[in-house]
Amino acid sequence: MRYRRVGNSDLTVSEVGFGVWTLATNWWGEVTNPAEMIAAALDAGINFIDTAPVYGQDAIGETLLADALKVHRDDIVITTKCGYDISADRGANVQRERPHDWSPESIRRQLEDSLRRLGTDRIDLYQLHNARIEPILDDPLWDELSTLRASGKIREIGVALGPAIGWVEEGVEALRNRDIVSLQTVFNVLEQEPGLTFAAAPAVAEGRVGLISRVPHASDSLSGKVTPDTKFPAGDHRAHRNRDNMLDNFEKADTLNFLWEDTGRTIGQAAIAGILANPAFTTVLPTCVTTEEIVEYAAASDLPLTPEETVRLDDLWTRNFDHQDRFVMAMKASR
Repeated sequence: MRYRRVGNSDLTVSEVGFGVWTLATNWWGEVTNPAEMIAAALDAGINFIDTAPVYGQDAIGETLLADALKVHRDDIVITTKCGYDISADRGANVQRERPHDWSPESIRRQLEDSLRRLGTDRIDLYQLHNARIEPILDDPLWDELSTLRASGKIREIGVALGPAIGWVEEGVEALRNRDIVSLQTVFNVLEQEPGLTFAAAPAVAEGRVGLISRVPHASDSLSGKVTPDTKFPAGDHRAHRNRDNMLDNFEKADTLNFLWEDTGRTIGQAAIAGILANPAFTTVLPTCVTTEEIVEYAAASDLPLTPEETVRLDDLWTRNFDHQDRFVMAMKASR
């Protein structure tokens, strides 16, 4: 495993991280051994663990990490998030977003609750979760975050964009005007915008902010785990993908076999290595539901692309992989 510095902070994280949302929900398949998966991640050299209070019932996305943090606290860079009111009811749709509460009083309370659930005295990276433009522009909120950072309860601040691909204005505004060290966004070798826009921003290009990639396998069209004919159950996040978009991605992926055939990489490893070939990206958060996937994806850090492969990949991107899209993904925005 290789490691990179998060922006201009003192945080050094593994190139492949571990997001625990799949351990707290069944939205990507059933996980029966969360403790074993956390242990497998640590054994693979992963030190960056991403969670949030909103993952699972009763904030289990945080509480399930408490035992590991008791033993490995100084070895783990833990990131959790703020913004959602987890006491609010989702209603009949368990995947519906809860409302946000960005008031300074709420953020203080959310942080104290997260510290208690995690069993720690500090959060290494505190991210605004799926922030729209309003909290990015909210000066009292950022004043409170600065106060919390000065207190030592959080070490650094970041923004996690979402929940879908896009949120360009939100990301650009945060990079331009807020004191952050990380920006998390959907990014994979088939879907490189708005990640490339963020990478070109001065804050990233000059090394003050590092980017974090999630959905690196384009909802598994770059993992080798599913096929174009795979039918996902209604509650699976992959079922929300536009069908034509998935078919486009599978067909584009067919042009990338030079990244895995006779290279020693799996398809899933090649997808991660392709992201890490861009130095703007500090770490990648693959979606894992088995220990085998954790081991496989973690190994991608030691299988970097060659310069020639990187040039060829970049060239294919500029030509849209010689593909005529059925569906053009719109960039989301909150205004």
